[in-house]
Amino acid sequence: MTFLKIAGVRRTSAIALFALLNSGGVACFAAQYYAAPNGSSSGDGSVSRPWTLSHALSGSAPIKPGDTLWLRGGTYNGTFTSNLEGSASSPIVVRQMPNERATIDGGNSGGNGIFTVRGAYTWYWGFEIMSSDPVRVSSQVSSWPTDIPRGEGLDIDQSTPHPGLKFINLVIHDTRQGVSFWKEAQDGELYGNLIYNNGWDAPDRAHGHGIYSQNQTGTQHLRDNVVFRNFSHGMQIYGSSTSFLNNYDIDGDIWFNNGEPSVFGFDRNVLLGGDSVANNLSFTNNSFYTCKLKIGYTAPANNVTLSNNYLPVTVELNAKNVTMSGNLFLSNDITFTPASYPNNTYLTSSPTGLHIEVRPNAYEPGRANIAVYDWSGASSVAVDLSRVLTAGDSFQILDAQNYFGAPVLLGTYNGSPVNLPLSSTNAAVAEPIGGSSVVVKHTSTQFGAFVVIRTAQAK
Repeated sequence: MTFLKIAGVRRTSAIALFALLNSGGVACFAAQYYAAPNGSSSGDGSVSRPWTLSHALSGSAPIKPGDTLWLRGGTYNGTFTSNLEGSASSPIVVRQMPNERATIDGGNSGGNGIFTVRGAYTWYWGFEIMSSDPVRVSSQVSSWPTDIPRGEGLDIDQSTPHPGLKFINLVIHDTRQGVSFWKEAQDGELYGNLIYNNGWDAPDRAHGHGIYSQNQTGTQHLRDNVVFRNFSHGMQIYGSSTSFLNNYDIDGDIWFNNGEPSVFGFDRNVLLGGDSVANNLSFTNNSFYTCKLKIGYTAPANNVTLSNNYLPVTVELNAKNVTMSGNLFLSNDITFTPASYPNNTYLTSSPTGLHIEVRPNAYEPGRANIAVYDWSGASSVAVDLSRVLTAGDSFQILDAQNYFGAPVLLGTYNGSPVNLPLSSTNAAVAEPIGGSSVVVKHTSTQFGAFVVIRTAQAK
């Protein structure tokens, strides 16, 4: 492999860099820079003289395609805009330092977006975006109330196209709206993110979704995210009759309990459709608990693939040109005729037994999402992690509903299934900052969502 030495730092291809990043350690190739809460715009971006985050993202810092910006642990207060421009073959990576917690806290931002992304071909990885502002109830009937000071969490700039953006394993919570994933994010990807507690209550209804998306060109990929307890929808791909709602790959996500913090109660986990036709929707390998799935709205969706989803919830379908197979449905909670789509499982009563989904993370070896349905209500289940860990790996399993709390399980993997404890409704959860109109509770032992993370690789 050939290296180019620049300013004392060796540079190689993004592919080699990402292979090293995926190991969980700090890569020794390509240019690496650092930002820190106590950084300076006059620093040089080194570990000893880090930049402020604003300067590092501004586009004026010497970050080039293929480089990495490491975020040191601590709280970055305020709002930030990224103008970083990578390339299709050498994206820039903005990533939280291993074993550190980097938090972007928008606080009271006057309703302005907390983390706005321009630029292109940049990967944002592993850090936290949130608002500590306590106001969760508005007196105004508006989607843009002046008395809700928190801003959008992750917001795609709508002035020009921004191709090739990826948002990987972020934690986005307690913002106005978790992710505003607009059509300018061409061929963009949301992967492995935890998105929860976003939104607010108003006199008319709950507002604020986990994800709000529209798309025109290329395909938007929403994969292996865990989206739950947002005040309104988990996600809506929605718009007026002039909006574009085209080309979606929605795969392996876990959706549950959206609407729970609101006085208006549970809402949809997912809405795919609006007043314009939503075209080319691939919805595969998703796991639902509580709260419905609605495909098509006033305009029917078109060219829909629905396969291998676990959907023991209400499913409303208004669509044409539908391919459907391998799904689990409750026959009394669907708006279509089972005979029209025979290659699925239709239950006439509540599910029984055990259903477990383990989804290895595509970007971080040794990491995976787990969805567990134990309809018998047992206190623990055996989970096979052989596709995630190697014997001798140290690991921890985190409860998605209390992600920053203590691990539910720590250990060294020996190659056998691990005995994963399931939490009761009295278990701790990450409550909405500022409180909510409803006291949120952990799901029962009937359902749980977890993240397994390798903490040390076997020698």
